[in-house]
Amino acid sequence: MRRFLTVLILLVTWSAPALAEHQTGKVDALAARLGSLNPDERKLLIPYLAQGPVVLTEFQNRQTDLPAVIYAARIHAPAKTIADVIGNPADYPRFMSALTSVDIQAVHGQMTAFDWTWGVTLFSLTGHNVMTTYPVDSKRGYRFGIRTTGGDMGIGRVMWRVYPEGPNKSIVVFSSRLDMRDANYITRQLAAEGNAVNRTINVAVAMVTLLEIKSEAERRAGMYIDGDFAAKPLRRPRVDMRALRGLLGRGDLVLLDLDGDRLQSVTVVGRSGTSVGRVRRVMLNPEEFSKSLLHGTCAEVTERTDEGLKFAWEIPIPLLHVGGEMILRPSPTVIAVDGISGTLSKGQWRFDTYRYPGGEAGVIGWATFDPSDSPKLIRKLIAGNTHFSHGFVAATQLAVMRSIRTRARLMGR
Repeated sequence: MRRFLTVLILLVTWSAPALAEHQTGKVDALAARLGSLNPDERKLLIPYLAQGPVVLTEFQNRQTDLPAVIYAARIHAPAKTIADVIGNPADYPRFMSALTSVDIQAVHGQMTAFDWTWGVTLFSLTGHNVMTTYPVDSKRGYRFGIRTTGGDMGIGRVMWRVYPEGPNKSIVVFSSRLDMRDANYITRQLAAEGNAVNRTINVAVAMVTLLEIKSEAERRAGMYIDGDFAAKPLRRPRVDMRALRGLLGRGDLVLLDLDGDRLQSVTVVGRSGTSVGRVRRVMLNPEEFSKSLLHGTCAEVTERTDEGLKFAWEIPIPLLHVGGEMILRPSPTVIAVDGISGTLSKGQWRFDTYRYPGGEAGVIGWATFDPSDSPKLIRKLIAGNTHFSHGFVAATQLAVMRSIRTRARLMGR
């Protein structure tokens, strides 16, 4: 089990090196600030929420703070319906496929204490939560605070906020911090690798929770769309990098394009803190790109043609063969990387830069790939859990963005 979880985290984080993520201090997750989105920020994100959920991963404070992750989604249901779904944890196992049990321990006024078990095909996790239901506020909407006081995921806090947009439409903002450093032995060992692991767990698990809440609320409201949507060609997303500049000063944005439960593509945008030239040199180097794609990757250019640079890549993970061949197509604008064979052979990644006043590079990356196009162990993990797969993809794109930024900043030192 320990070996499996280590492999899982290595594959999901695809990640920024420990130099950028090393923890130098400890902040109590039960007391650390939980971020949110103010009215102007929610308004700014409305065009993207029309396509699917949005994830804002805040930067650490001098590398000592815990990862703070903020999620937002538009849900086609009345705010009261959504609040009823969130506020009744005893009902969670009925519609959350990964949550196998909830045991209510105590109810005192607006506070509910409950134990939970979260499981996928190959492993399960348990924890202890206390939920507080706050009075409805005309400005703050519906609010639910959850404290994770112990268990396999460590400690942390969650805050749900539901803002009505009309009679049958709402925006849900979900903020979370998890700290695995006080969890069980296995997760403590993983957390010792740095904040990247904490952030990855936040993204993957919280995405499952958010999408399950969304689906259930829309079912109750008669607005759930259930269908077999065809895959769309990968196209450049419309992203207003100039308008997002201020928000990107807080962290990186991941934007999901969903049709029903089908994830069409995932986009990540961020500010690099360095020049366009440095960022593009990382993107145009197959070895540097592959290191951004998977932490610990070895890459070698196998062929140079007019079409682009073919390179073989491999990551040495015991008991697994993770590797293959890709082609990088250089361009003065959009840089394309496509899988050819092996793991992620059907994946497509696109990258471009945006020059802010003063010369700083903004980075936009959009991609489509199927997590099941990977080793058997990972296919078994995500089997039957579409929402966990979406969280896996979102965490991957986030890690690619952070790794590119780190490598660009280190270039030339």
